[in-house]
Amino acid sequence: MNALTNRMKAHHAVVAALLLGLAGCSSSGAAAQNTTPATSAAATSVATSGTSVTTSDSSVATTDSSTTASTTAAAATSGAGGQARTDDACTLLTSDQVAAAVGTPGPFTGAHEDPASDGSPVWGCTWGTHTSYADIRQVTAATFASTPDSSDITVAPVSGIGDKARLDTMNPDGRNPEILFTVGGAYYDLSVTVSRSELGATNAAQEASAERMLAKLLVPKLSS
Repeated sequence: MNALTNRMKAHHAVVAALLLGLAGCSSSGAAAQNTTPATSAAATSVATSGTSVTTSDSSVATTDSSTTASTTAAAATSGAGGQARTDDACTLLTSDQVAAAVGTPGPFTGAHEDPASDGSPVWGCTWGTHTSYADIRQVTAATFASTPDSSDITVAPVSGIGDKARLDTMNPDGRNPEILFTVGGAYYDLSVTVSRSELGATNAAQEASAERMLAKLLVPKLSS
């Protein structure tokens, strides 16, 4: 507003100067008649110029407001954590990535999780072959926070995966390892089975290693 007021004052000063020049130079009625239209045209030009400046300022202000609104909307859409998690979990890993982690040949075909017992959908995917598979699924906060019975399951913290992670293995031999982790405000359970015909402790170390590898691939894609 101060800049606009200063410009208007400058325009008024120009008009006043023109009028004073007109009064000083007018020596006859004819001269006054010849000068008056020119003065009026000059004054009109100045006034029009002032209107143009005002319109230009309004246009700039409108552009700035529009830009700010667009930026705010874009930020709200993307969110502080970046892009939203995909609805299709099976797109998060390729067959080659799963095969390299599990250590058995592919192709690993992705299949979505079955619905929960109440019929509600479960976010997740199982990548499998006839012999092996890897599974990721979303679980509840209560499941993640639950403390397993120490007589049945051993719990060990895992670093470097999401915001917090733990490895659950069954007693007494450490079979059936599972990694539970949280990232982006959601909770996940990741498991790997190297051989469908061997569910004991024989492949436990290989399965736990594969789960760590896959979790590190998944975490950046699950942040939201």
